[in-house]
Amino acid sequence: MEKAKLMQLEIERQRKLPREVKNDINTIIFQNLLAATIIMAYFCLINVTYYKVDTIHFEEYMKYFALGIIFITVIDIEIAYRKNSIKLWIIGVEFLISGVVSLYIPYIYLHTNNVIRIIVMILPAILVIYYFLKSIIIYKQKKFHYQNNLSDVKQIMKDDEKKSYLDEESKKTYRAKTEEEETIKQVILKEQVIRRKKRQLEAEKQSINKNTKVKKGKR
Repeated sequence: MEKAKLMQLEIERQRKLPREVKNDINTIIFQNLLAATIIMAYFCLINVTYYKVDTIHFEEYMKYFALGIIFITVIDIEIAYRKNSIKLWIIGVEFLISGVVSLYIPYIYLHTNNVIRIIVMILPAILVIYYFLKSIIIYKQKKFHYQNNLSDVKQIMKDDEKKSYLDEESKKTYRAKTEEEETIKQVILKEQVIRRKKRQLEAEKQSINKNTKVKKGKR
């Protein structure tokens, strides 16, 4: 019981995220923030280029920008494949979506109305919110997963303790029954001995009485 309490206290202490889990969370968040920085810088560069160069040069630059983001996407997917990392796969998909969107930016910026153009231009700000919420979700998910595993261990420990307690009670009950049966057996044996002695005494008395009667008859 004392050992079980110590284990419970240890589990409660470990509910605080250890350094390994924190490092894992920090690595994932860093990867997402790096991806966010690249994508936001990419779209900001597109916006600056749109205002700095003429239409012909803008369309030409956009081809190079698209090739650049596709190249980054390929590198990310290759790393995700080698490490078998779902998180990096998701980032690769985000890069790919950004590349596809950038292919339509020349048409959006040059041939659509101001409302659609402004929506696309503020895309970096939207990405800031997106990656901020994503980082919070990752942290909460990792923390919940870690603490949930600790709860499972605690439940298993309680079940083991309960089983051990039941086994102990069962052993105590069995021992008590055995002792009771042994006591009853001893009592029965004592009664049998007493009865046997009584029978012997009665037999001796009868034998003495017979001998006495025989002697009197001879006189």
